[in-house]
Amino acid sequence: MKTLAVLFFLVNILKKYNEGIADKDGYSWGLSPGELAKNFAVVLLVIFSTQILVFFDSILVAVEGQYRGTVPALLPLQMQDIPIEEEVNFIEAAQAAMALLYEALITPLYGFKILAFIVSLFLWILDLFIYPLFLAERFFLLGIMQAFFPLIISLAVFEKFRSLAYTFFKLYAAVYMLVPAFFLVNVFVNAIYTEINTNFWTNLFGTDFSQGFFAPVVQLGSIGFIVFLKFKLYKRATSFTLRLFTS
Repeated sequence: MKTLAVLFFLVNILKKYNEGIADKDGYSWGLSPGELAKNFAVVLLVIFSTQILVFFDSILVAVEGQYRGTVPALLPLQMQDIPIEEEVNFIEAAQAAMALLYEALITPLYGFKILAFIVSLFLWILDLFIYPLFLAERFFLLGIMQAFFPLIISLAVFEKFRSLAYTFFKLYAAVYMLVPAFFLVNVFVNAIYTEINTNFWTNLFGTDFSQGFFAPVVQLGSIGFIVFLKFKLYKRATSFTLRLFTS
């Protein structure tokens, strides 16, 4: 690819030279000093293309890392407030089990809560598969773009293809920024879920009366809404990010 860039550079000089022969002002070198410098700069870009991409990657990875730290744990929504990573003894586990049994006995609509947990568990399993699949697709796209990067920069020697290099950098950044968009969707969805199950009833009626009775219904409804919203936002975030960087 680097040899191809030098070849394109020489071809462009010959092309401009032939165009200069037909100039009414007589013979010319074909390339003005400014154009010659631009073409030489493109050749240097191709020669150091690997280092340029590594530097560009380091910037994008740093940006991505800032968002990665804001993502909540990938757990079922009802379990995110439970300290499951902490070690508990038998007595504490028995107390938690008895509290759960007591809640099931005194809550008339506890079946809705069980159903909501099953749906959220299904959503959690989908997340476990979606995120690795998403990363694999992004890795594949970045690999293709890195393979063709020297060729695209080589073609930028010609003015007709110069915009292609700018488009490449914008698209490369867009593919990287899909991951922060993915993380932001998860952060937003978890915040919405917490708000609905914490303050929905009080904000709707101005009082927490009967909140405990209808809490399982609200929880089941919020899970259904979250499932719909999450997949809709995944699609919208992907298209919006690509359009934002490439338009």
